[in-house]
Amino acid sequence: MKNGRFIFLSSFLILTGWPGASAVGETAKGDARVTQLIHEVSLLPPNAAPRPAVRNETVAETISVKTGGNSRAELTFADQTITRLGANTLYSFKNAGRRVELNSGSTLLRVPKDSRGAAIISSAVTIGITGTTVIFESIRGGASRLTVLEGTARLTLVRARDQQREVAAGQSFEVAAGAVRLPDPKQIDLAALMKTSPLIVGFRPLPSQNLINNAIRQQQQQRGPQNQNQRQGPQGPQNAPPPPPGPR
Repeated sequence: MKNGRFIFLSSFLILTGWPGASAVGETAKGDARVTQLIHEVSLLPPNAAPRPAVRNETVAETISVKTGGNSRAELTFADQTITRLGANTLYSFKNAGRRVELNSGSTLLRVPKDSRGAAIISSAVTIGITGTTVIFESIRGGASRLTVLEGTARLTLVRARDQQREVAAGQSFEVAAGAVRLPDPKQIDLAALMKTSPLIVGFRPLPSQNLINNAIRQQQQQRGPQNQNQRQGPQGPQNAPPPPPGPR
């Protein structure tokens, strides 16, 4: 008899669309999974004490993530949106990782090409991306830095919404705290960044690695043959034989 009542109650909840049942399903779709931990990473549930994160556990959007010094983490969502956190980062997300709020530290965000896009929100700027891999950092003095590894992103100043700029692969934007005008983007060495960034080194290859490699090749081609020859080792001009000695 108890089993019959349970089945009847379950059917009633599903057929009537009981809000408690749908909320559980929707929350699960938006959860992240902890796919990598390096050193000290904590989860901050609402109305509860912080606790250490565990690899492969689920993180709901009501939970913030905090990393310690010299610590990093990676979260992966169902659609393969990937978020990596650098040291001393306080991070929270909504909409299955598509709305990122970064209060301090640094993050890498990779959004698949066929997704609905995502946004990074900070006190100084907002960043819109669709099918892109970027690194965003809160740096000294309240400034922010955006670096695009592949694809494009649109950066907007919080205090001056008319100040917007599209940032392409291989470009970096550094915005001072309280800025009301955007500076020009700077070109960065993508190949060097991929070998040194704490959000790349020590992690598995990104699903967008081939796209990043393409951006690196395009950047190297744009530099021209002279710079390429200087990188070719024994055949480059840096290893050319010295000229013969002149008359004494």
